[in-house]
Amino acid sequence: MLRAVANWYKGSVEAELKKYGLKYHDILIENHPDVDAALDRLTPEELSERNRRLKRAMDIGMKHSELSHEAQEQIKPWEGYLQLDRVRKERLERLMNP
Repeated sequence: MLRAVANWYKGSVEAELKKYGLKYHDILIENHPDVDAALDRLTPEELSERNRRLKRAMDIGMKHSELSHEAQEQIKPWEGYLQLDRVRKERLERLMNP
């Protein structure tokens, strides 16, 4: 039962992200220390792509519109680009070994 609800929720989030052309990592809270550190490690090209996706999403939202279905099919919202696991592991190591 719980697995079915989780799959439904994941599908719902994926559909919303695709409407706006976003990836899951785009909507993470930037003030979190791990996310902030991972954003600092992005290349200028990756950061530019992220900013472009965010600006496009804001524009689409303001226009009360969504991406075309063809464009939505090309979006892979669960494809991550932030090194969150590595950053989290390094932060925890620093906490354990002061």
